[in-house]
Amino acid sequence: MQVEKAARESEAEAIRKILGQDSSRKKREDKIKKRQEELATGNQLRSIEKAANAMIITSNSVRWVMGPSGTFVIFPNEMGLPSIFDPKPCSYPPPREKCARASCTNPYKYRDSKSKLPLCSLQCYKAIHEQRQPVTAC
Repeated sequence: MQVEKAARESEAEAIRKILGQDSSRKKREDKIKKRQEELATGNQLRSIEKAANAMIITSNSVRWVMGPSGTFVIFPNEMGLPSIFDPKPCSYPPPREKCARASCTNPYKYRDSKSKLPLCSLQCYKAIHEQRQPVTAC
């Protein structure tokens, strides 16, 4: 009788497992799901509290926040933004120098190796060197 009873119980247990009605396993899964839900709601509450605390900044503190959405630097309204964030006109690259020849208005392309003067062409180079050479009379 005991053997028949054990066989019936194991048969019923096998049927429950097949149908997904294993009570102890189901209880464990429900328990795990409940814990995960509690943790998720707790994390949401903590993140809401952090966001609320981040909004309340004292007048002399700067906050550096690093998170999954990026890194932020938060300045209080009373302090304003530092001057490094002020928009400035772009000054790079500086304007090109003009050719050293008086009658030439072209931007320079070359430099004289001896005098380091800015020059735009071979003609300007020759004209500058003709002016610099003293006229000698015999």
